[in-house]
Amino acid sequence: MSARPGRPAPVGFAEVPDFHVEVVRRASPELESRPLLIGGDPAKHGKLLAMSAELRALGLVEGMGLDEALDRAPAARWVATDMRRARDVSGLLRAAVREVVPAVEIEGLAGFYLRAPREPEAALELAGRIESRVMQNTGLPLRVGIAPARFAARWAAEDAGPCGARVIAGEDFESYLLHQRVERLPGVGPKTAARLAELGATDIPTLRDLGLERLEVLLGNHGRSLWLLACGEDPKPLRVKRHPATLSREETLSENDIGEAAWTASLTRLAERLEGSLRRDGLHARRIALRVTDESGRTITRSLSLETPVSSSRELLALARELSNRIGSGSGLIRRLAIVLKGLEMSGAEDRQLDLF
Repeated sequence: MSARPGRPAPVGFAEVPDFHVEVVRRASPELESRPLLIGGDPAKHGKLLAMSAELRALGLVEGMGLDEALDRAPAARWVATDMRRARDVSGLLRAAVREVVPAVEIEGLAGFYLRAPREPEAALELAGRIESRVMQNTGLPLRVGIAPARFAARWAAEDAGPCGARVIAGEDFESYLLHQRVERLPGVGPKTAARLAELGATDIPTLRDLGLERLEVLLGNHGRSLWLLACGEDPKPLRVKRHPATLSREETLSENDIGEAAWTASLTRLAERLEGSLRRDGLHARRIALRVTDESGRTITRSLSLETPVSSSRELLALARELSNRIGSGSGLIRRLAIVLKGLEMSGAEDRQLDLF
């Protein structure tokens, strides 16, 4: 069975390779040439989250213990995981990509799926614009792959190296597939690869030779999925979307949560959760509303439009407390609090880059 004709529009995949390492190196330029291990405290059985590319040749893998990783790579420098900074940089990265392609599917902190043009020249031009904007706004390298299926787009990005782009045109897709090892297929780990090798399937052609029925008998639904992937069919659909128009977080108060102290504690938690959501998408808000519901079920809402957009929990909390003062004490016992953000916009990356790097 070969790849089927009449495919949908090509899929693009863009990512910053070794994202956590890049974040550390841009925050600490003196570490640019050092091999790095990013993760938890090795003295507390911390795990390896990320590593610089050259260390993979030593057999290191994400998730192993940091103490073992340091034993295998004694020349490497350990740097503690800083997820707050990573999420901040991820927000800048998302904002930069969305300046070029407004609708994307987010993959982790540093990956994006997107719809791409069918013409290879136009696809390369789009990849170049995304790569340029990301470098301009964040200083991070980006690699882009474009192919007729999302899993192959990721392969193409990996083939592009630490940065740059590779496009697999529709007419070249079948040939590209036939040159791949089974280990590259999604869902093929060491155990599955070993089982397939026992059956004589080490690459896509020999996997196809096993046939759909035999794969289903041997591996069940997983075997069917592998067959479809080997034939160029990705069962996972592309789900791109623009950044959200609104964000809200709410909290129900217990009978013991009475008075200003309880309100402030609840509003603080809500503001911190909203800050995290804004950071992850690289957004800020131009309008904020506070919604309270009393024990009778009555809801009161107060809102503010802002001249200067906000995104920090400190700013959000101050505004929410201002709005709570406008509600007053005559609303009875409060059972639910909600902060709603509207007028969401992508953050200005230029000033934020100076803060982060």
